[in-house]
Amino acid sequence: MLQLKIKKTAIICVMAVGFFNHAYAQKKYPYQDPKTPVEDRVKDLLSRMTLEEKVRQMDMYKGEFFKEKEDFSKSKSDAKIGNLGIGAIHDIYPRSAKMINDLQSEVIKKNKWGIPALIMCEMLHGYLDDGSTAFPMNIGLGATWDTNLMHKVGGVIGTEARAHGVHFGLGPNLDVGREPRWGRVAETFGEDVYLIGEMGTAMIKGMQGDDLRSDRSIIAEPKHFAVHGIPEGGANSSPVLVGERSVRQDFLPSFEKAFKKGGALGTMCAYSELDGIPCAANHWLLTDVLRKEWGFKGIVVSDLGAIKYLQVTHYVASSPKESIREAVSAGVDMQFYDFTNEFWQTSIIELVNEKKLTMEQIDRAAGGVLRLKFLLGLFENPYTDKNLIKERFHTKENQDVALEAAHKSIVLLKNENNILPLKKDIKTIAVIGPNANASRLGGYAVKNKVGTTVLEGVQQVLGKNANVLYEEGVPLIVKGQIIPSKYLFTPDESQNGLKGEYFNNRKVEGTPALTRIDNQLEFDWPWSPGDGVTDDDFSIRWTGYIKSDKSFDGWLGLSSDDGIRMWIDDQLVIDNWTKGATSMVTTPKNIEAGKKYKVRIEMWEGGWGARAHLRWNLEKVNFQPAIDIAKKADVAIVVLGESNELVEENRDVASLDLHGMQQELIEAIQKTGTPVVCVLLNGRPLSTNWISENIPAVVEGWFPGESGGKAVADVLFGDYNPGGRLPITVPKSVGQLPIYYNQKPSAIHRYVAESEHPLYTFGYGLSYTKFEYSNLKINSAEIKTDGELKVTVDVKNTGNVDGDEVVQLYVHDIYSSVTTPEKTLKGFKRLNIKKGETATVEFKLTADELSLWNREMKRVVEPGDFEVMVGGNSVDVLKVNFKVLN
Repeated sequence: MLQLKIKKTAIICVMAVGFFNHAYAQKKYPYQDPKTPVEDRVKDLLSRMTLEEKVRQMDMYKGEFFKEKEDFSKSKSDAKIGNLGIGAIHDIYPRSAKMINDLQSEVIKKNKWGIPALIMCEMLHGYLDDGSTAFPMNIGLGATWDTNLMHKVGGVIGTEARAHGVHFGLGPNLDVGREPRWGRVAETFGEDVYLIGEMGTAMIKGMQGDDLRSDRSIIAEPKHFAVHGIPEGGANSSPVLVGERSVRQDFLPSFEKAFKKGGALGTMCAYSELDGIPCAANHWLLTDVLRKEWGFKGIVVSDLGAIKYLQVTHYVASSPKESIREAVSAGVDMQFYDFTNEFWQTSIIELVNEKKLTMEQIDRAAGGVLRLKFLLGLFENPYTDKNLIKERFHTKENQDVALEAAHKSIVLLKNENNILPLKKDIKTIAVIGPNANASRLGGYAVKNKVGTTVLEGVQQVLGKNANVLYEEGVPLIVKGQIIPSKYLFTPDESQNGLKGEYFNNRKVEGTPALTRIDNQLEFDWPWSPGDGVTDDDFSIRWTGYIKSDKSFDGWLGLSSDDGIRMWIDDQLVIDNWTKGATSMVTTPKNIEAGKKYKVRIEMWEGGWGARAHLRWNLEKVNFQPAIDIAKKADVAIVVLGESNELVEENRDVASLDLHGMQQELIEAIQKTGTPVVCVLLNGRPLSTNWISENIPAVVEGWFPGESGGKAVADVLFGDYNPGGRLPITVPKSVGQLPIYYNQKPSAIHRYVAESEHPLYTFGYGLSYTKFEYSNLKINSAEIKTDGELKVTVDVKNTGNVDGDEVVQLYVHDIYSSVTTPEKTLKGFKRLNIKKGETATVEFKLTADELSLWNREMKRVVEPGDFEVMVGGNSVDVLKVNFKVLN
């Protein structure tokens, strides 16, 4: 009888739930009506939600919580979704419409108000997941100086992402890249805030489209807010010590344009401190400027771990909970894996109950997330069509845009005696170098994508008409060889390998969470290194012996992500404990056959992937095969540069010279007497002084995307006339830093043993044709402070081939109340001009271009004399003067 009563009760409960859902589905609250204004929908929904439900909207979840391999996992997701809904999910990269639709259905069904999840993914220069269209690295996109192209690139990224049910893209990067040692300079569009603002805004408009409800549109999240691109010493996340005027004049305009003209609805706060205040806790930046001055209605997301850093790196908060309070109070709306989801949400709820956070602040943050979901139309259509991935993913049209971007990103730096373009009737050609047959896509690139290499591009262009020879010559990073397990022994010498002790802290202390024998040290971990070990904030100690059966005089080396150090026979020989060893740090060692060497290695990991490699150089580098093929060839193409192991997040450098033995390689090839063309594939400007002096042709290809090798070959053999221009100054040495084209007049580079001039200037780039400038005119010699000036110039292609020219306009405020540069970019246009033809180019200068922040920290146009300069680079210009009157 009792059992029967229980069953009846269960039936009644099920019926009640079913009735509630039916009643909910039928009832129309104002927030459910798509005809109701978005702000009213946000206000109505917030008024119905509990604190717990609101705080859930402020949280980001890892995609791994919701899927098993590539399928939606109900059992895994049930543990996370509960009945409160989900704010956002990152790192999920749906491979099918079914997977993401099943997930959205479950999220919507499991929360009272039917709120869908916001799906976020990386897409800096292409939607990150497998098979997407891979565009050139952003510094290469900056070199195109082509806003129309950037709009198309953004459109492809948005279309491919939204087809997968993704709504929010982490990018573009609008940092002003004035520090080339910084590994993230490759993510920027260059060193100039106007160029960055124009290019970034065009990309954002392409990503977001005309209507966010479109199945081709996503929300763009420009980053890193703000002034992240000039860290002290070029070290990622290091302090930025500039005043408010410099911040407003030189760094914020790109973001302001992105939000006010581009309509961007997301941003990511920077890790770094700005004038002593960490950006993640900077109320002036995130509230006063971003929201009150600019009217930003989107959301501010923490950079990964930036809130946690308030305590553990910046020491401005005494606890994790206090870090959360400071960040949310300042204007951060959503964490990015800073803390566990449970700790983040519980802490915010406690802070509200303790009256340390207000409901107004919670409504700002949760309301911002809901606003995006309404604007995206997710309450009306949270699902993606099952056919969109097939129809719109990596289409021929998208690939054509990638090739166009690669073509336009290439900068011709030198072409002595017009050695380029090469003739296609060459009999034998040598393609040499560590980047010659390597796919170099750069950081945050499409997963597992392999782009066309320069070698493949040359083979495609020449076909069977030439004998194409290839040798790597030298590895890009001389990493030596993995030490095999048979040469490693545990401390008791009973097994091969090293004893590994894994700790859930950064200090290699306490009781290990995991102890095991690692056969060899060649690890790359995206998350946890083993059972029971946390994803981040762990440390490891390896102990044992090295014993070789061969003698050699060479080195032992380590590579890591964060800190690492090594003792040999109890002597500390490598100490990179503070910042790691991103390439390979070595210690000389004469290894005797059969001798036992005691080894202890310790490392710590702070966040976002870990690496630990132990190697030796048993085998030495040999240039001879490369020299041999160069001697046989009619011309040698030597392809040098970097990879994302050398220039990426946390890949900062102390030298801008070519890494490793690349310089020795090209010198050896040049000594053969065979004509040499140098191609650079890199993410930062490199001080290639010897190459610039001694090699007749130099091509800057950056990281050119999936079609990069084809694009480079097209330029080398004249199928495409290069028109890219440098978006960043190329220094002769790090001793010249900082060096950028629009430094203040008092920044004079006078050195005892170094030139004051850079290797290549901002805006520079050659062509296979020549352009002549004339008839620079203005429509008035005088304008009012709120007036508009029209500037025209004639540009004639005086050469024998059609070509692209980038017409650049600079302004000089001759005398002003605060110091200003002698020239600042305020306009540019890339256009194709047929041989023999003349194009008349028009620019308009308004208060936006002529204003400054005066001594009272007001943005004004000051009366006085101005100079306009127009030319094909920042040095060779025509000039005309005008006056601004009150």
